[in-house]
Amino acid sequence: MIKEILGTAWLDKDNMPETGNQMRRRKGNEMRAGLRPYPKYPSKESRIADTSGRFDEKGEYVYPEGSGFNWMEKIDPNSPWNCTGGKVS
Repeated sequence: MIKEILGTAWLDKDNMPETGNQMRRRKGNEMRAGLRPYPKYPSKESRIADTSGRFDEKGEYVYPEGSGFNWMEKIDPNSPWNCTGGKVS
């Protein structure tokens, strides 16, 4: 009866979707076997040479002015523990 109610949402045992862990393992195995390229992340040197203004001279990300939020304002704006320097990026 449940199968009739769910209709097409009922999962078949042989047609189960891949879980996140199975997908992660499959992609890792494919990368090690050479079937999939490894992801390329920017190096520290390329971040330092970046002229977009998103990184400082040490290669660390510079958060835009006004980004983040004050955690205590989110919890209780009238809290006595609310301080202006408690921003979370």
